[in-house]
Amino acid sequence: MAADANLLRSYGDVSAKEDVVLNAIEYLTANETMIQNMLGRTEAINTIHSYLVDTCRTAASAAVAEDADYTDLARTTPTRLTNIVENIAIPFSVTKVQQAVQKYSGENELERQTKKALIEWADALEYDLIHSTLVSGASGTVVKMSGLLEAISTSSNYTAHNSGTVFSASILEGLMKDNWDYSNGDVATDIFVGSYLKNKIDNFTTKSYTVVNGSNNTSIVNMVNVYQTSAGSVRIHAHRLVSLSSDATARVLALRPEKLKIAYLIKPYIDKDLARSGPYDRRVVTGAMTLEVRNQKSNWHATGFKKD
Repeated sequence: MAADANLLRSYGDVSAKEDVVLNAIEYLTANETMIQNMLGRTEAINTIHSYLVDTCRTAASAAVAEDADYTDLARTTPTRLTNIVENIAIPFSVTKVQQAVQKYSGENELERQTKKALIEWADALEYDLIHSTLVSGASGTVVKMSGLLEAISTSSNYTAHNSGTVFSASILEGLMKDNWDYSNGDVATDIFVGSYLKNKIDNFTTKSYTVVNGSNNTSIVNMVNVYQTSAGSVRIHAHRLVSLSSDATARVLALRPEKLKIAYLIKPYIDKDLARSGPYDRRVVTGAMTLEVRNQKSNWHATGFKKD
């Protein structure tokens, strides 16, 4: 049987102990607020996940004459929304020799790679939770769920600005006003932007600088964590996956997490019971889930902003 080119081998591994001093191993992981950790959890029971949403009658007078018969008002039934369960997997194999070699990490390499795979699985979920577009898999393609950018968008809560528009406080306040009008006051509470737009928000002219003098340090605070608009208060989060390096412009994603849920068909786990045909161990971090959007109107996103 031909050797698998993707097996992790000991040869060429610079973290193996040598007669020279090597730098300590670092995991370069995300520190921002992960959207997936802010959303509620629910259960999916099939690969096609359906859920119901309903609306109330638009506010209007319901006055009646004291001597008149009642006239029934039109009623509505719930609307069925559907998303598809997506399988996410990070498979890997590590040879027995690689595990036997002593490392500066002090860890068994299989266990260290398992920890990395867990981080990578969470990153993969975060990416698809935001960017995935619906793929049914009917023609043998890989099934993908509808992620936030697609699933929350309607003609009234997605705005495409002219390419290169400079993001400003007035634009943010206008978007929040539109969100308030369209959602009947049920507005977004958390805004996610890339590093450049986060810096722009930090430097909105409506914010004053604050100098903090302490006994051991003096620091200048030039950061916005919460922005108060007339339409509601929003928390500001820098997020590395909302705007991608391949995007021509930057985007702003505004969410109301209580209206969103991750529905798990299979909760993430480490599968160790994988067949192997050589001196190596195989594992996979895997799980299956989809996104529920209980109210599209409570969320919004806008694109077209200057990104550098």
